Amino acid sequence: MVEWAQLAYLKDTQVNISSEFSIIKKYLSGIGASYLNTNGINLAGGDDCAVIAANSKLLISTDTSVVGVHFLKSMPADSIAYRSVAIALSDIAAMGGKPLAFNLSLAMPKFNPDWMKAFKRGLQKISREFKLPLIGGDLVKGPLQISVTVLGRPEKKILQRSNAQSGDILCLSGAVGSGYIGLKEYKRSGELNNKTKPYLFPSAQIDYGRMIASFTSSAIDISDGIIQDLSHLISSSGVGCILDLDKVPVVDKQYVKQCLEFGDDYQLLFTVPPKKLLALQDKLNSCKKKCHTIGVMGGKKLILTNNNGSIKNWDHFQ
Repeated sequence: MVEWAQLAYLKDTQVNISSEFSIIKKYLSGIGASYLNTNGINLAGGDDCAVIAANSKLLISTDTSVVGVHFLKSMPADSIAYRSVAIALSDIAAMGGKPLAFNLSLAMPKFNPDWMKAFKRGLQKISREFKLPLIGGDLVKGPLQISVTVLGRPEKKILQRSNAQSGDILCLSGAVGSGYIGLKEYKRSGELNNKTKPYLFPSAQIDYGRMIASFTSSAIDISDGIIQDLSHLISSSGVGCILDLDKVPVVDKQYVKQCLEFGDDYQLLFTVPPKKLLALQDKLNSCKKKCHTIGVMGGKKLILTNNNGSIKNWDHFQ
């Protein structure tokens, strides 16, 4: 494994690219270095491992993005970099945590300096947004693929998908379908606009997750589609759910079925004890956030009401 060499300088000076070390040195070092101390990182890249000062539990999650499966080859490199980190951060959001740092492993078929410059911009963009340093990783030759491991610190309460109780209210942080509509529009226009931005640069709901942490009994993000991820929550908690599909907000009502099925949305799906719902709604409203109530937990299986078609779910192996 090649660890990132941490450098004090970030200037994009011209160098002779002759090895993975020089690519790392020029394009993948120093990203988010100003956040190292405040996030408790004692040692970042440049050694065999990073060192983190951890006096409490840590949240750790890994996501892999593969060309042709999770993103289009034609997409801008800054978008590919940004969304590869964002989708990993979504798991930290689903557990109500604060992100601390990330590792990134990049496989690419050949070196293209313009592509790497744009890729670096995408990493810098999300690093600034979440005050998140890049602390290590790997670089190899192969089909384009990005693996990101994120580390986070939980709030006092760690949200899990296994604690839903019968009678809890099922809630959703925002409308579904941004991934489907964004990809559809990008294939048509190839441009960054209001419709494509949620797909090209998806937003991890970190602040939202931290706000709801003390009120909710369970949570999960809906990256694989709302029905499939709800099924995971049901399975983990051992309690069924009645989901009213008419209450699920969608981005475009012309494509309700597609919005419900497609996935690639990074909203949070969570359960709230009835006695805590009003207090949660008041807190979210004060921050201009929404809480959509879409069902109730109970029984032993998932029941869909107002299902006007056969809703399918995303599965990596189908």
